[in-house]
Amino acid sequence: MNDDSQSTLPAKKPSPTPLADHTKADSLGPDWVPVEKPAFKSRTPSLNSMDSSHAETVSMLKKQYQLAKRRKRWLKMAGIMGVVVILFGGLGTWLAGENKAFKMAILRVVSPVVSIHLDPEMVSIPAGTFQQGDSRGEDTSSEHPLREVHIKKFALGRFEVTFEEFDRFAMATGRPFPGDEGWARERRPVINVSWEDAVNYATWLSQGTGRRYRLPTESEWEYAARNRGKDEIWAGTSDQEHLATYAWFNTNSTGRTQPVGTKKANVLGLQDMSGNVWEWVQDCWHKDYQHAPTNGSAWLEANNGSCGTRVRRGGGWTNAPMSLRASFRNGYSADSRSIQIGFRLAQDID
Repeated sequence: MNDDSQSTLPAKKPSPTPLADHTKADSLGPDWVPVEKPAFKSRTPSLNSMDSSHAETVSMLKKQYQLAKRRKRWLKMAGIMGVVVILFGGLGTWLAGENKAFKMAILRVVSPVVSIHLDPEMVSIPAGTFQQGDSRGEDTSSEHPLREVHIKKFALGRFEVTFEEFDRFAMATGRPFPGDEGWARERRPVINVSWEDAVNYATWLSQGTGRRYRLPTESEWEYAARNRGKDEIWAGTSDQEHLATYAWFNTNSTGRTQPVGTKKANVLGLQDMSGNVWEWVQDCWHKDYQHAPTNGSAWLEANNGSCGTRVRRGGGWTNAPMSLRASFRNGYSADSRSIQIGFRLAQDID
């Protein structure tokens, strides 16, 4: 191959010589000072700091878990209590309807944990002074001598205590149910209850309501039956022809008790104060009013009181009008029960 045929290669340019550091520094000016770059620090935490952070996280998670657990427990309890409140709030109304046997079974189940009482309807009796005893010459020594008695304000049950009310007490306390003689229960006045049964019922009701219930005193009973001590023979009237409008007794009772509140009330709004059933009061039996208290309190052991016998008032469904008089008084064994005797409640008013 001829030399003339070979391509002529361009000459290789020499690589430029890099500027030395002093050249760069000179070009930046006389005041330039090189800055030393900081040494690189690792961002990876140390083992100790990792352990501490982990412990804090675990502790925080535990606290949050416990808080959530407590919150869940309280919400659950609140839900249960809400259901209980709703259930028992409407229970009283529901129990007033039909299917009574089933509802009594429900009451028996819940009675250990909630009060199953029924609040009695009470009438406020104003304070006053009256002449207690027989002022019409009926010649009954137990109603003499007449004396002036002062009565403080108190409340008295509008009705005699019913089977419906007393049966709840018997159920809650495990007592036998008093017999009803086959006349039905519910709104009929409870019978076959002793004076002691009546006192125990009042105590139970007081505990369940926080209000003090008791039997009325003999003076309170007569004062209320006679419309604040007015000179009325029976509770509501002094006219025997009108007595059947106010009372159940031997000529109109059909030989048994009748539901409470089905006769006309006296002026104070009290019903069946005369007739239907005799009513226990607090007082021990005394043969007359000699040395009896004049402040309306119960007359107990003082002056030879016989406390094994307690006073009963008002007459009952088997009695003639004579025994239904508001001033008539009679004694009966405190631990005995009768188909003629029930009771109504009194309440102190401050």
